[in-house]
Amino acid sequence: ARGGKMVAKGAGQDEAPVLNKDLAAFVLAFLNGWNDVLNFRLYKAFTLRHTGSTMNLGINLVERDPLLVKFFFGVIVHYCGGCALFKLLDATLKGRCLTAAAPVILALQSMNDQLRARSPDSKLHMWLLAASNGIFNTACAEKFGCLTHVITGHYQKVSTDLVLLAVQGLGKDQLRATRKSCLVLLSFFCGAFTAQAGGYMNKSLVAQCSKYRFGILGIFYAFVL
Repeated sequence: ARGGKMVAKGAGQDEAPVLNKDLAAFVLAFLNGWNDVLNFRLYKAFTLRHTGSTMNLGINLVERDPLLVKFFFGVIVHYCGGCALFKLLDATLKGRCLTAAAPVILALQSMNDQLRARSPDSKLHMWLLAASNGIFNTACAEKFGCLTHVITGHYQKVSTDLVLLAVQGLGKDQLRATRKSCLVLLSFFCGAFTAQAGGYMNKSLVAQCSKYRFGILGIFYAFVL
């Protein structure tokens, strides 16, 4: 990232999102906190970032576990497919990619709920979530100018910027970028905290919502885009 910002390049003039770009990034970071907690509870894996998936793929290749090799390879392929799909929409729809991506995300998330209900012992329906995550991660990075899933990078940025602030001060733009990283971290933390705390609410309500957990989350992701 250039200029000390955890950002990625956008492409061309796009339709305005429902929320302004900064607020949209913070809401997505909050939703990502929910997403990580729900995924880890159910699959003991993450779909937002794939350091762990790559590590597990390598480990299970050595251990010769074909089922886990298939699972983690599929997770990575579907995530990359989601990233590629958003880029294709961006390149072909010329400014309408967010509108086009929103229903695809909702459909993938909802399909996961349906397949999970039919095959509760399988983990392969997580592939649909990986594809969905690839779409909205790429959308946020390229259209909202913020990497809301690279939480470690934001911790690094805030830590090093605090040193610069103490030693030589920060310019207006640098300080704004530092505050943005702080708010992304806070939003993600609040999402993870409330997702875990939500499990201790009214048991019947939680049980009902759990059947459609990723579809409900998909509604919010689609709305933000």
